[in-house]
Amino acid sequence: MPRPGIRNASHTVAPGETVYRIARQYGIGTDRLMAANGIGDPRDLRVGQLLVIPGVGVDDTSMPPATASAFGLPNPWSVPRADRQFAWPVIAGMVSSPFGMRNGAMHDGVDIAAPAGTPVYAADDGSVIFVGHLHGYGNVVIVQHSDGYTTVYGHNRRNLVNDGARVARGQEIAEIGASGRASGPNLHFEVRYNNQAENPLAYLPEPNGTTGISFARNGGS
Repeated sequence: MPRPGIRNASHTVAPGETVYRIARQYGIGTDRLMAANGIGDPRDLRVGQLLVIPGVGVDDTSMPPATASAFGLPNPWSVPRADRQFAWPVIAGMVSSPFGMRNGAMHDGVDIAAPAGTPVYAADDGSVIFVGHLHGYGNVVIVQHSDGYTTVYGHNRRNLVNDGARVARGQEIAEIGASGRASGPNLHFEVRYNNQAENPLAYLPEPNGTTGISFARNGGS
């Protein structure tokens, strides 16, 4: 888990940039950068793609608090807090895209960028009601919880549970990947109540200095 006071770094690919140039900028190997982001061919790099920079942190003391918005909002936590609270589905990651309208279409969850292969955990106790591939979502797991709630975990590299399985809060159910419509390895996470998408941030505990959750500050995917 990242040291307190340190946030994971991210980088949004700009025109003309290459894997080699970005790796050199952050002082890491190209192989390490490609492995963390599921890039098999360096020519596959796309403008606007959000990359996780493995092993590189940004000191919080030189940055605004975590509640400062990466998305042009005054505070990403300025949503009504739900009575029900789920656990974060990853231990460490970067919220790279928020809930709401995105490029003229509704984005029904949040995207959490992390290196390919990062464990994905069930946000609460429940029953797996779908495991498979869905258009746009790629490899996905859907878990049904009590009181009409479901959670959705998309873009997985591997699904690790079967249809009908009972899962416990904090149980590993998948690995982060870039399947489906994804610009890089990330978890697309949704919270649904009676099948209506809700803002997941209202249902998740606010990160503090000891957590590995942060917000992208140079643009999201």
